[in-house]
Amino acid sequence: MRKIEKLKLVFFDTLTALSSWILFFMFRKNLENQIFKIQDTLLIKGCVVICIFWLCLYTLSGKYQNVLRASRLQEFYKTLTQTIIGCMIIFFILIIDDIEYQKNYNYYYKSILFLFSTHFMLTFFARYILINRIVKKIHTGKIGFKTIIIGSSKKALNIFNEIKNTPKSSGNQFVGIIQSTKNSNNLFTDKLETLGVLSDLKNVIEEHEVDEVILALENKELSSMDTILYELNFHNVVAKIVPNKSDLLSGNVKMSSIHGIPLTEILPSSMNISEAFLKRFLDITLSLIVLILLIPAFIFNSILIKLSSKGPIFYFQERAGKHRKPFKIIKFRSMHINAESDGKPKLTQENDTRITKWGKIMRKYRIDELPQFYNVLIGDMSIVGPRPEREYFIKQIINKAPHYKLVFKIRPGITSWGMVKYGYADNIEKMIERLKYDIIYIENLSIFSDIKVLAYTLIIVIQGRGK
Repeated sequence: MRKIEKLKLVFFDTLTALSSWILFFMFRKNLENQIFKIQDTLLIKGCVVICIFWLCLYTLSGKYQNVLRASRLQEFYKTLTQTIIGCMIIFFILIIDDIEYQKNYNYYYKSILFLFSTHFMLTFFARYILINRIVKKIHTGKIGFKTIIIGSSKKALNIFNEIKNTPKSSGNQFVGIIQSTKNSNNLFTDKLETLGVLSDLKNVIEEHEVDEVILALENKELSSMDTILYELNFHNVVAKIVPNKSDLLSGNVKMSSIHGIPLTEILPSSMNISEAFLKRFLDITLSLIVLILLIPAFIFNSILIKLSSKGPIFYFQERAGKHRKPFKIIKFRSMHINAESDGKPKLTQENDTRITKWGKIMRKYRIDELPQFYNVLIGDMSIVGPRPEREYFIKQIINKAPHYKLVFKIRPGITSWGMVKYGYADNIEKMIERLKYDIIYIENLSIFSDIKVLAYTLIIVIQGRGK
């Protein structure tokens, strides 16, 4: 159903972009006192380019994400913003150099105003109709979001009954409940299937392709709330929490509602598509620049590595990347060969004797990390992101801090907020302590955050505060 609605939206966006451009072309021909011809080669080429342009712009702005959750008011502002940005780009790239009477400023103004108004009205009108149809399908239960309830006592049952008894469907298609423990009081025995307990949450989400989770835990069960929210965030599931009365009265929580039922909504952390595209574009561009410009420095550094100790120039080690997929990280070798001769992974310690003399200097200024720009270039890593770890340490961290799995939502980085604010960690406890900074970064993903991390990293490198 979602794919069908998305295809409908793409189709009508293409149709309105095509229609507005044809009308605009007719308008310009009229201004120039020329005859409009539908078979005009310039018009045909323009239609193809313009349609591709608008679809790319809509995709980058995240228009085709979560199409079932659109609202009419938000759609108005989004369409308005997209149209303004798109028309400005078209005007300065295509129109301004294509107008015959460049001294006639009224020609410019009339052209861009006509394009903007025509495109906006046609696009928003089509989208408004589509959104109305989607909302109607949600209210009638034809479209819905697979939902589970966490909690099985009175609070959970009350919220379930309220949602089910609303005059219009909320879109929640309940597939079952999860109990806090096997011994928890279960009031849903004849209403919803019990899918498991909290330890089964991951498997339940994956097996049933859950879209939303309503958390209705009793006060004595709230200690597990953080762990649940981290798990939902990792799986990109929307969390809706039944707030306490004290939260409602204090006004400390941001509320959403299902036809009058108050719920606190927590959306998964993620970059929008445009920022993710820009981040990857900057990763590739900066990596190419660094790898090309620093070729002489790489050669000089390689000679010093060979002179300082026996062994290869580069050091390859398996790390866990995005979605916990293993990859080979590349570094300039800063330790003597066979540094882990007993086969057991070891973290770098203060005054570690395994580090060569030149290796200490490389680590101080983070020169040893420079080959990782190749990892960035091929897509294993990003310039900014949580530092990748070995599976041996990951298992130990997750046992003590299950929310560590959130780092696998994004590509690992050469530098990170954790490295900037905390630095290197030489034991599991310190790695867990540093983790809180990486979680802050993940929950506030943005290009601005990346720039901030890079600025701090540059200061650390210049000051030689690496280890």
